[in-house]
Amino acid sequence: MFTLGGRTTPVWQAFTTVEPVVWMLLGLLLLLVVASQALHVVSEDERLVIRRLGRVTGVRGPGLVVVWPLLERQVRVSLRLVCLDLFGNDAVTRDGVSVRVKATAVAAVDDPVRFAMTVDGPLTVTTIAAEGVLRRHIAQRDLAELPDLVTHGGADMADQLSTMARRWGVHVTLLHITDIQVPLRGELIAWARGGRAALRGEIPHG
Repeated sequence: MFTLGGRTTPVWQAFTTVEPVVWMLLGLLLLLVVASQALHVVSEDERLVIRRLGRVTGVRGPGLVVVWPLLERQVRVSLRLVCLDLFGNDAVTRDGVSVRVKATAVAAVDDPVRFAMTVDGPLTVTTIAAEGVLRRHIAQRDLAELPDLVTHGGADMADQLSTMARRWGVHVTLLHITDIQVPLRGELIAWARGGRAALRGEIPHG
């Protein structure tokens, strides 16, 4: 009940006495609030993965995109190239020498839906997979063959990593070894001695 002009008026009658202009302003304000929540600008290097009531319904963008509040949820995915730094990866060569490798992988999103649905972080698991690929390639070569891996092995490693990372919606365009450190340990000294001994055996005497 409301009191208007010294007399009590029912609530429904009180609302009818409000000016129509006020209702128009309230409706316009509500429309602006909904529009601010529903309209999204998506750039050329982004996509929106849309989930409606918990199910993925598709990918939207670029441009002006409508995402209905309460009904739909969005995951913004960047399509830009990302550099993944691989530091301090310990590996063992085929001839038993421990090395420490630094490398860089260049990756980008290939499938926005798979990328958005990967719970553990697609770039994180891609980095872990890249470290495994590096260790396997080093384990298949002797220490003396590692410079050739640095020069010519990047394309093969990137292809293998892309095959693995496709399940997370990631494509790897490059995997490049930037540095190989060989700690001075017992096995390296033994390797060097063995190389010198073999060299002496090849030199003819007399």
